Amino acid sequence: VWGLAEHISRTERRIHRAGGAMAGEFACRSQDELVGGGEAMSGFRNRLRQVAEHDVATLIHGPQGTPLAAAARWLHVSSNRRDAAFVPVNCCGCSESQLLVRIFGHGSGAFPGADSAEPSAMAVAGRGSVLIHGLEHAHRSVQERILEMMRDGEWRSIGSHIARPLISRIIVTLHRAPLQAIMEGSLYRDLLDRLSGHIVRMPSLLDRSEDIPDLMSHYLTQAAAAMGRRRPTVEPDLASALVRARWIGQDRELELVCERLVLSAVERNLCAADVEGWLAQPGSRESGEGLVCTGDKTLADVERSVILATLRAHNGHRRRSAAALGIGVRTLGLKLRRWKDAAIVPETV
Repeated sequence: VWGLAEHISRTERRIHRAGGAMAGEFACRSQDELVGGGEAMSGFRNRLRQVAEHDVATLIHGPQGTPLAAAARWLHVSSNRRDAAFVPVNCCGCSESQLLVRIFGHGSGAFPGADSAEPSAMAVAGRGSVLIHGLEHAHRSVQERILEMMRDGEWRSIGSHIARPLISRIIVTLHRAPLQAIMEGSLYRDLLDRLSGHIVRMPSLLDRSEDIPDLMSHYLTQAAAAMGRRRPTVEPDLASALVRARWIGQDRELELVCERLVLSAVERNLCAADVEGWLAQPGSRESGEGLVCTGDKTLADVERSVILATLRAHNGHRRRSAAALGIGVRTLGLKLRRWKDAAIVPETV
């Protein structure tokens, strides 16, 4: 644990000294840095620098699979809070009670089974930053409590009446556009209003395709180090193939492809043939042809067909299917439950 903390500390000092990533040095640095020197990513980093100067809550959003948590850490390291702690809380997969404990903590004996105290994220962060990652997955009651904290400038541990001042910076990430999350019912409108001072959109991989060669190099090096393998040598046509591909799962999908390449690497250079059949091709981008509703199918029918086909393509894996569709796992589950209750799809889906 000490070694990881020291590694992160060295990384943060290096980012700070450089004022962010330097041009030409994007390919093989820490996973907590933002890789890429293209126009879109440079503009995004510049926007984060501007936001870092203003000590207020910030919302960062982008498609599922983009490195939003890394962007939040980059924002923290670029701010005047860089010497304090950065505390991430991931909302995905947490129950209402688990998430309340992770964010607000509790005292000893606060409820049955609470034999020892659990510090809140704000207490651990102090004057640092708290990242609430994937807020759209948080239960409404959790969002309401976060709103109350931000509105009043103070927070209370679960089961406690003692108010403590909020001195941490709150950074929130969403895996969809804020208004889309509100329309889906996964984001509390009043909470968005509290976060509306600084809303930053992270560009999709399509918007920064010029960064894919740097990202490929970064992920190959990272995967090889994690697996204790030699980093494979790459032919130019592989990078070209990756640039042309359609990245439904964004950066995360590219990272997984690079991990797979390292695992399957043999004693030769990697080339475009090694990813044949792995990637969605450019011709698969939507042109609108074949998607016109002629009366025999409604928009709801088309949506259901796309969701079911995506589930089949991912062997029923809901998390990967939701990422490919650009929706939350909870949203996907609710749709499937509604169709099953109406006997439109079988219970086995």
